[in-house]
Amino acid sequence: MEALTLGPLLLPFSRLPGLVALILLLLSTELLDKRYPGLARWGWITALVAALSARMIYAFGAPAAYLSEPWTLLYFWQPGYSWWGALLGGLIFTLVYLQRHAALRRVGASIFATTAILSLLVLALLPAPQGKGDSLPELRVFNLDGQELRLNELADGRPLVINLWATWCPPCRREMPMLMDFEGDPRVQILLINQGESLLAVERYLTDQQLEFSLPLIDPEQNAMNHFAAPGLPATLFYSADSRMVDRHFGEISRAQIEQFIRRQASALDN
Repeated sequence: MEALTLGPLLLPFSRLPGLVALILLLLSTELLDKRYPGLARWGWITALVAALSARMIYAFGAPAAYLSEPWTLLYFWQPGYSWWGALLGGLIFTLVYLQRHAALRRVGASIFATTAILSLLVLALLPAPQGKGDSLPELRVFNLDGQELRLNELADGRPLVINLWATWCPPCRREMPMLMDFEGDPRVQILLINQGESLLAVERYLTDQQLEFSLPLIDPEQNAMNHFAAPGLPATLFYSADSRMVDRHFGEISRAQIEQFIRRQASALDN
């Protein structure tokens, strides 16, 4: 299992180190603020600086994703953070801030060190993605003409992104216009597989939303969700050009994630 299901929401385990750091930092500084006035202010600003630093460092690895839509840097609910960027940004700000506030130096340094160590420990204990290295499975899917196809026969030799979705899923609907932007991109192949809905429902939704994918697929029996042990939707699987799984993500994805995936696959081929 690589995500927690919270009602209709999915919380990928990859978010846990950041959540642990955020909760520890803010809770401890708020509790100690009466004894050390100004500590809570330091905690909140440090959290903000660390989050922005994590996002900016990640963005440098996928500049095209954010140059076209710079406001998405502030979509904090979307994935796309650098753990070492958060650590570096928080550390630099803390050193500057505590240099000017001598009364907070000892307690601030202790809280920052404890928070960093515990969040890095959580990061180290995260499970590796299941199925990494597995071949593209021979799953039965259908196109919108009702023709039965096999998933492992649809790869065209490019790095492949498979997205499992449904019309009732808000994060899925948010992702789809972004995913459609990669249609026709020579660097990557996109396959969307609807889970558990009828051909008519899927066709009507795509038409109403003016979404034109080259090969939209349906999986009425949700075989893909079962095969990949997806705890919910959306679920995204990343495959190399030779149809081997390299990563997977449960929950909403961002344009930057796909750009990072494309870049890493291009680097792997160059090497």
